[in-house]
Amino acid sequence: MTFETLFPDSWLPERPRVTDRKGNPTWRVSRDTALGTMPYIEPNASHVLQSLVITDRDLIDSDRIADNLGLPHPSYVALNPHTTTGHIVYALKDPVCLTDAARRPPVNLLARVEHGLSDVLGGDPGYGGSLTKNPFHVSHATLWGPQDALYGLRDLAKALDDLGALPNARNPRKHVQRSAVGRNVALFDETRQWAYRGIRKYWDAPAADWNRAVYARATLINETIIANEFSTGPLSYTEVVYLARSIATWVRNRADLGPRAQTTAEYDATFHTIQTARSAKAAAKRAAVAEVRRLAMLGEL
Repeated sequence: MTFETLFPDSWLPERPRVTDRKGNPTWRVSRDTALGTMPYIEPNASHVLQSLVITDRDLIDSDRIADNLGLPHPSYVALNPHTTTGHIVYALKDPVCLTDAARRPPVNLLARVEHGLSDVLGGDPGYGGSLTKNPFHVSHATLWGPQDALYGLRDLAKALDDLGALPNARNPRKHVQRSAVGRNVALFDETRQWAYRGIRKYWDAPAADWNRAVYARATLINETIIANEFSTGPLSYTEVVYLARSIATWVRNRADLGPRAQTTAEYDATFHTIQTARSAKAAAKRAAVAEVRRLAMLGEL
C-alpha cells in the first residue's frame, strides 16, 4: 500500500487555485476538478492551514536525494519525467494553523523544518509554495511513499537535527529565510512587538480602529522587511489580513498589558511603574557585581 490513497485526506483546500501551466494566471475550481484535470494546484488551505511541506528541487535525482541523505521517505515525489527535477513532499499528521496567535510554537518549528529540508535537499530558495505539481496529473511522474508516510513535525525536526541541518530556533529572520512559512513567523513577531506598545493608544477606541492599525503596520512590515529579507518575497494580501486579524484580537484580549478597562493614562502609569521597578532591579544587580569585583581586587574575597 502507498500514500496515494491517503493523499486526498491530507490535501485540504476546498476550492483550490489551479493553473494549466507555470506562470499562467490562476483560478479557483472544485477539488474534484483540480485533482482530475489540472497539472498545478494550490497545495495548502489558502495559506491558513498547512498540511504539506514541499521542497522544489530544480536539480536532477529528486527521486533519490532524500533516501541518499538518510531522511524519512517522502510522502511522494512529483517529478518532471524528462529531467527528474520535481517537488519532494512530506505530509503532516497534524496540519499546522498559521494564524493561531495563541499557538505559535508549531508554526515556528514548521518554518525551521521547511528551511532545513530546502537546505539539505537543494530546494529552490525562491519557491513560495503557492502552487505544486498535481501528483495525479499525467504530465508528472509521481513516486508514492509508503502508506505510513505521514509525519509529525518533531519526527522531521529530529531527522534534520541528526544531519545537523535543523536551523537555530532564535532569530527567525536570520535562520529561516529559505522557508515560505518563515515569512509568517517573522511578520508575526515584528507585528506583535509593535502591537504590545501600540495598543496603548487604542484602549478607548473602537475595535475596528485597532484592527485597521494592526493591518496597516503588518502591511508596512510585509512590504519592507519581509520583501527585502526573504528569498520567497512578501506574503500575499490574504495571508497578511488573516495574520493581522489574529494578532489584533490576541493582543487586545490576552496580552499582558493590564486590565482591558484601563484608560490610556492609567495604562501609561502602570507601564512606567513596571519599567521603573525593572530598572531598579537591574541597577542593584550591577552594583552587587561591581562590589564583588572590587572586593576581589582588594583580596578580601
